[in-house]
Amino acid sequence: MRIRIDGTYAELVHAANTIRKVLPIGSISPILPLHERPYTWRVFLNTAPKRDTGRWTA
Repeated sequence: MRIRIDGTYAELVHAANTIRKVLPIGSISPILPLHERPYTWRVFLNTAPKRDTGRWTA
């Protein structure tokens, strides 16, 4: 799944960390500036396959 996030640098970091708690992140694209809005960037997150829960599951 590909997730697009637009916002300030702080908003991008907060959103990426929040999403990382729920979904495994496979890759993050380079941060692209949005020319129509100052101090605003766009980044794409690609989710990875399901995490291996390990040997000891409840």
